Amino acid sequence: MKPLKSVEEIMTREVITVRPDDRLSKALDYFDHNSFRHLLVTDGKNGKLLGVLSKKDILNVFLIIRAKKDELSFPDLDNIKVSEAMTEDPLYLDPSDSIGLAADIVLSNKFHSLPIVEDDKLMGIVTSHDLLRFAFERIPLEEYGEFTED
Repeated sequence: MKPLKSVEEIMTREVITVRPDDRLSKALDYFDHNSFRHLLVTDGKNGKLLGVLSKKDILNVFLIIRAKKDELSFPDLDNIKVSEAMTEDPLYLDPSDSIGLAADIVLSNKFHSLPIVEDDKLMGIVTSHDLLRFAFERIPLEEYGEFTED
């Protein structure tokens, strides 16, 4: 019997993070210049995970401000802290947890990423893309079928 593979084998180790007191404008700049949809929020000095900030969280801030002001103006993101938009105390996994567990959590909760934490320190992130890549690499080449361009 094969041992279960751990998320440590597929996680992204180099993660861009923000702190709770950073401004949303900084987070939006990261989103604009990278292809990811989530930023992990840490305390900065110890790497302790405090939350997750998604593009959807920023959109929700826009919608709340728009509803309060009843206008379409673009909010000043330099005046809003990451802590005001982030999801606090996110679900996370240990590096030794199985890839199957990660996939189950992602599918069951419609998550797109899971932080990986060990001894209270952020170690990386596993995304739905990481899980899909892992699954796709395990399918024998002959199972892909032929791709045609129409």
